Amino acid sequence: MPFRAFLAAILAAGSAAFVAEAQGRIGLQPASVELETDAGQPMRQVVTVANLDRAHPVSVSLALADWAYDADGAPIFTPAGENDTSAAGWTRHGAPTLSLAPGQSKQVVIQLSTPDQPPRTGDYRVALLASSVMKDTEGRWQKNQTASLVSLTIGKASSRPRIEASRLTVTDAGDPAIALDFSNTGNAHARLDGVIEVRSGTEIVITHELSDVIVPEKGVRSLIVPLGQSVPAGADIEVRLVNQFAPQTTRGEKALPVHKVKTEAEAATEVAELTLPVGGLK
Repeated sequence: MPFRAFLAAILAAGSAAFVAEAQGRIGLQPASVELETDAGQPMRQVVTVANLDRAHPVSVSLALADWAYDADGAPIFTPAGENDTSAAGWTRHGAPTLSLAPGQSKQVVIQLSTPDQPPRTGDYRVALLASSVMKDTEGRWQKNQTASLVSLTIGKASSRPRIEASRLTVTDAGDPAIALDFSNTGNAHARLDGVIEVRSGTEIVITHELSDVIVPEKGVRSLIVPLGQSVPAGADIEVRLVNQFAPQTTRGEKALPVHKVKTEAEAATEVAELTLPVGGLK
C-alpha cells in the first residue's frame, strides 16, 4: 500500500484536522501524519523536537498516548493502550528524555511494527507527547506539552463520508452561518476539502473554502461554518467537497455528490407538504 503523509500546522475553526500545534517553548514536526500500510509491514516516522526558546535550555520528556476525535474534530488524549483504536502497543521511540540547548532541535524515530494479524483493518492511532516543566515570566512553574499525531490505516480500508443534513443557522456570536452534519460509515477517517458557494441569481455572492474537515471512521461530525455576511433571500447554496483520504480508490481521493443547503423558505415548504391530509387535497 502507498505511504501517504499529511502535515497540519494549525487547528482552525471550521477546519478540524490531525493537529498538534506548538505550545510554550517546545515544537514538534510533523504535527500530524497519515500512514497507510499492510498487516505485518513495519514503518518508521521521523519527528523533529525543537526548543523554540533562543535563550534557555530545556529538558523534554517523551511518551506515547492514545488519541481520538471530540465532537468538533479536535484531538483528545487518553493513556496509551486504553483505546480499541490504539497503535501504542506496536510503537516504539528513542530515549524518554531529551536535553535541548537554546534553539536546538533533535530527531526522534518512531518505529511502528504492525502485527501480522491485527484485530481488524482500518484506522489506528498513536500520539508522541513532548512535555517540559519551565518557569513562566512571573517565576511560576508551568508544564508545557505538545504532540505529534499519527494515524495508521492498515489493510483493506475505506472512508465513506456523506452530508446527512444542513441548515442555515448562526454562530454563538449571532453571525450568519451554515451547519453541516456529516457521517462516515467506512473503517477509515475522511479528510474533506472543498467550497461552499452562495448564489443570488447567476452571481456568486459568498464563497467559503473548507479544508481538512475530519470525519472519523464509523463516526459523525457537526460543523458550523461562519459566512461573514447575511444570505440573500432566495439564494441557492451548494457544498462541493472532495474526500482527500479515500484508500479504497486508486487515486486516493473521491468527490462527494454536490449538496444543496435548504433555505428557510424551502424548509417551510417541506413542513407544509407534510401537513397534507392522507390521500391528498379534497
